Amino acid sequence: MTLSARMTHHADHSVVALDGELDLCSAPCLLSAVAEALAAEQRPLTIDMAGLTFCDSHGLDALREAQREITSAGSALELTHVHGRVRRVLDITGLTSAFTITPDPADCGATPRTVEAPRLNSRGRRRH
Repeated sequence: MTLSARMTHHADHSVVALDGELDLCSAPCLLSAVAEALAAEQRPLTIDMAGLTFCDSHGLDALREAQREITSAGSALELTHVHGRVRRVLDITGLTSAFTITPDPADCGATPRTVEAPRLNSRGRRRH
């Protein structure tokens, strides 16, 4: 499956909505959307991951690269709608804490808050 990235501009931030799979073949699509937002000076940037169904290590690398580019431009990156398998990959790799994750998209561009990763046992299941 491919990835589509749809850009929406708001008064105080821009949103890139991802739909599909973020992997080796589709990572350039995300980075292109980030470059477009930075060229248009649309900051801060929110990546809406509601439509993202898969993310592999190349997808994680692309997210980290996007974060580096946005940070070096003096702006901030927020992720929203991080769920399911994608959330699990971020949790397992320890990258959840590397990103600002905003659970409610209405809060995007406002004061970002970081969501704590759930505690997992040795089998990757949530601890109670």
